[in-house]
Amino acid sequence: MEAAVSEKKSVSRMVNPVIKKMAKRADAAAEGERTASYGGIGFKTVFFLLTTVAGIVLYFMLHQMWVVNGGFSPEETWTFTENIFNVTTTPYEMIALIVAAVCTLGLPLLAWAIRPIIPVVGILYTVSQGYLIGFLTGALEQDYKWLAVLAMVLTVALVSVMLFLYAKRIVKVNKRFKQIITTLFLTAIFGGVIMFVLQMIPGMKNIVQGIQGVTQNPIVSVGISIVFIVIAALFLLADFDTIESCVEERMPKKYEWMAAWGLAYTIIYLYFKILNLLIQIFSKDSSPT
Repeated sequence: MEAAVSEKKSVSRMVNPVIKKMAKRADAAAEGERTASYGGIGFKTVFFLLTTVAGIVLYFMLHQMWVVNGGFSPEETWTFTENIFNVTTTPYEMIALIVAAVCTLGLPLLAWAIRPIIPVVGILYTVSQGYLIGFLTGALEQDYKWLAVLAMVLTVALVSVMLFLYAKRIVKVNKRFKQIITTLFLTAIFGGVIMFVLQMIPGMKNIVQGIQGVTQNPIVSVGISIVFIVIAALFLLADFDTIESCVEERMPKKYEWMAAWGLAYTIIYLYFKILNLLIQIFSKDSSPT
């Protein structure tokens, strides 16, 4: 009975969409079974982040092989220059980028449906995300490549601040808090879906173009990016609450992978949003003419 109550409490505290469904069948560890620990979750989170770095390294290795030393003729390469981006790529690299993008979209859904494969899916996901980060970094003009490093520093700083706020209970993660951030997240998602649907409806083109004209305004665009960063930062607090739930309620050690990937997922998402914000701020099109 006690375990059942603990299970219900654990499930109610889960909020990260990556791990919420998988937590529904979570239960307290049997007597003598190894339980989740902060050290175990921390180690696995760092492991996922290191595989992201491995993905970055993989991109530059393949880029060197396919683009720099690939021997492609100018007709077989694609060059794209806009704002602070200067990209030269080949068909092989484009295929790899498409595969990485599909993985980052599909793998979380697969892990959401099949919990035991999280260690494998998590590695594939983080490597794919690292590959995309490597591409974005390589695509930046030489004078702006430092933006990728600055985004990393800001991400680490923001994660540290949110961890401090949670550890000191300066911000309390309760049911209302989770409802608010979930509402914000779903509103952003549904907003994007509605815009996509409107584009498919005849006669709505002018309305869509009007909305896009507003959102593409540099000031509005930066404001929207900041909102997404705030939402991601708030989700970090929910992830910390999930980790505390796993440990304090003595869930089986296998759930360390679940909690670690949930946190790594949010951190990587936060990094992309911060990098996107920096690119908008330093973009040539954003500067006054």
